[in-house]
Amino acid sequence: MSYNLFALMHQLLPLEFANKRAKYIRYRLYAIAAKVIKTGRKVIIKCQAQYYQLLTKVLNDIKAFKPLLS
Repeated sequence: MSYNLFALMHQLLPLEFANKRAKYIRYRLYAIAAKVIKTGRKVIIKCQAQYYQLLTKVLNDIKAFKPLLS
């Protein structure tokens, strides 16, 4: 199951991660220093500008994903 989840992540991630190993992806995505702020009805993530574009791309791709199974 973990292989299948990782294969799915490869499809959703930007092209720079296409041929990378799990350790590299984990380091680049999960180890981003950020601050999560909850105010009222908003959740704000503050991080460096270079990581903001990457996180925005990944989150938009995940939201746009349509599973083949119904």
